[in-house]
Amino acid sequence: MKSLLFLFFCILVIVSGCKTTSEQKLITVPTVVEEPTSAKASLEEAAYAKMTIEGMECAIGCAATIEKNLNKTFGIASAKVDFESNTAWVVYDPAELDFDGLTKIVKDTAAAYSVSAIESVEKITP
Repeated sequence: MKSLLFLFFCILVIVSGCKTTSEQKLITVPTVVEEPTSAKASLEEAAYAKMTIEGMECAIGCAATIEKNLNKTFGIASAKVDFESNTAWVVYDPAELDFDGLTKIVKDTAAAYSVSAIESVEKITP
């Protein structure tokens, strides 16, 4: 009888200890908006270039790597490389880079890549 009473007490403690409410909690996360300090945000004069890149064999490895290297370069505001058209569109600061500098970034990514044509354009139209 004592063991039955003890078992009943244990079940009562377990059941009463579990809270199964569907109450939703609202958590507020503070956000801080920082002013960008990179050169990308402070281009005083933007120039646009369209480059034809040879030697790319895939979109994930080749095109993405070239795009990443262009985008992390000081003086480049943005770069987009399209594997299917073998084309890169670049927004850059002409005070920091010229066509030779853009070409060097592509060539320095890997020896297999080369820029067969580069031209100045009015705006980016990928």
